[in-house]
Amino acid sequence: MHMIMAGQLLQHCNTLFGAKASLYQYEAADVLIAVYPPTKRRGWWSYVTLELHRTGESECVMYSYRFETQIVAHLAAVSAQIIRQWEEGRERIQTGSVYRLEQPVAEKSILQYVMAAPLDFEEEGFDYFTDGRVVVRLLMLHAIARDEAEFLERHGFAALEELFVRAGVDSLDLMRHPVVGGGMEQNEDDRLESNGSS
Repeated sequence: MHMIMAGQLLQHCNTLFGAKASLYQYEAADVLIAVYPPTKRRGWWSYVTLELHRTGESECVMYSYRFETQIVAHLAAVSAQIIRQWEEGRERIQTGSVYRLEQPVAEKSILQYVMAAPLDFEEEGFDYFTDGRVVVRLLMLHAIARDEAEFLERHGFAALEELFVRAGVDSLDLMRHPVVGGGMEQNEDDRLESNGSS
């Protein structure tokens, strides 16, 4: 039954992303991960779990402008954390859930956490899938920095999302600076240097 649902989810994603996926599986978690290349309509890579729904009826999606093999490994590691929290306390991943990555999301990135967020920029209806018996919610894992994770814990998802909107955060930029904490001073220094000020 789970393989049938995984196959249906794969078809759901194939249709939306307009491409066929390459499938990966890591020892970190017993879930398939589908990786979709960019298309003319979508200029980024998409990474989707396909079997995580067995523990909490959710799947996760990540994105990047370039193919990043470590994102597949990160998805597997986060899936293992999600599975553990489900098995230990029936706790589901939800908007605002935060997971620490074993290493930064990409080489030379300072983003070492991911936050679950709605799939706001996908086509209407993509974020939920049903086979008629089970409804599966798809959530984006948005790469964030430690200071952003701490801000989220103190002030909530809506407050961090508002900061992202005001700062114009590009959710697919894995090399971005944080909008709170140490990254803000760095951004200010960069602006001063680029304006010729000191």
